Amino acid sequence: MIQIDKVEVFGWEAAIRGMRNSFNSWDKSDSRYNADSGKYEVGPADIELMDRLSRSGPSHAKFLRYINVTLDITAPRYWWAEMDTYKVGTVRNSCYTMHKVQAKEFDRADFSCEHMDEE
Repeated sequence: MIQIDKVEVFGWEAAIRGMRNSFNSWDKSDSRYNADSGKYEVGPADIELMDRLSRSGPSHAKFLRYINVTLDITAPRYWWAEMDTYKVGTVRNSCYTMHKVQAKEFDRADFSCEHMDEE
């Protein structure tokens, strides 16, 4: 079983500012920090520009590099071996198996059993 927790997405304000740099169009930005919700809200004009730049290819969509996503993944060991093979632009901060494997008793949730019969 793979479990994803504590997802955070941030860097929107810097991405939008950077996206508008080449056009000198900071005054056209309609995204704002909402004090009531405590979140940065992306406006329709900025979404439209993001869409246009993204459709124009990777050299025009560089603003996406400023948007960061962090999350915690709990997955079986075999999945991590595959993940390490294909990851790009990631940082790994893990718990050491060697030091922590005996910290708790094993139970069924520690193993991938989705393709096994009940017996």
